[in-house]
Amino acid sequence: MTIARILAVLLAGVIGTAVVLTRDVVHQALVYGLFGLVLALVFLLYQAPDAALAQVVVSGLVVPLLIFVTLAELKGRAE
Repeated sequence: MTIARILAVLLAGVIGTAVVLTRDVVHQALVYGLFGLVLALVFLLYQAPDAALAQVVVSGLVVPLLIFVTLAELKGRAE
């Protein structure tokens, strides 16, 4: 296992913990997007570029965007 792989997995663990410990939903969505990008890096380092690309699209872009749209919709209904 190379140093880059070890560092990427440790970084994913730290950011994954940060996702759980973040209380504000907007900040949590942003940290989750970052977590998805770090997981994509892990997949890329483990020779899985197709999984890395899917991870970037789904966890790095689509899921945070859906969370922001949902929060905006809920805020609009509350007002």
